[in-house]
Amino acid sequence: MGKYKYEWRLIMVLTIICVVSGGILGLVNALTEPVIKAQEELAQQKALQEALPSATVFRAEKATLEALKQSGSTGLVEVYRGLRDEQPAGFVFIVDQQGYASLIRMAIGITQAGNLAGVNVISQSETPGLGAKVTNAEFLTQQAFQEATSESQLAVTKDKGEVDAITSATISSRAVVRGVNAALAAGHSLLAAENEIGGAVSD
Repeated sequence: MGKYKYEWRLIMVLTIICVVSGGILGLVNALTEPVIKAQEELAQQKALQEALPSATVFRAEKATLEALKQSGSTGLVEVYRGLRDEQPAGFVFIVDQQGYASLIRMAIGITQAGNLAGVNVISQSETPGLGAKVTNAEFLTQQAFQEATSESQLAVTKDKGEVDAITSATISSRAVVRGVNAALAAGHSLLAAENEIGGAVSD
């Protein structure tokens, strides 16, 4: 009888501990979730701003994203319309591409004139010291990217292109180039459509 009493008491104690622990974890999560969300939003805003510095406001374009996907665009995750003083400043495309060891997520800006405004690697888990160097400014701001337009089709030098790949990290470098090309193509499509509409209205 004493043995069963002891076991019952032990079960009750463990149950109380679990309930209390669960409550504490729930409280901690409730307190930290808004903070984490706010930090993520700030990081996202920073990435958008770095990709398209000329814009001050960014508006998510979900319908545009779906239209681009249906037209065959691959790797696009989000599309933002950049605005400055309520006037169009260009687009920012959030793009995912498979690197050597991980998915590489980028924010890529295209100006209203069709120029590549900036490339920002948001997240990656490539090999430290090798593929992870795709986040370096030296790679992302090289001449080939700075001179690219929405009509460009970039490639790394190993593939007879103009982009200097990271040493011993060609696969990771190619992933970034693929992402940039996807954004350039999407930007070209959207800007061409806008120009057609504008021309039709003018006529």
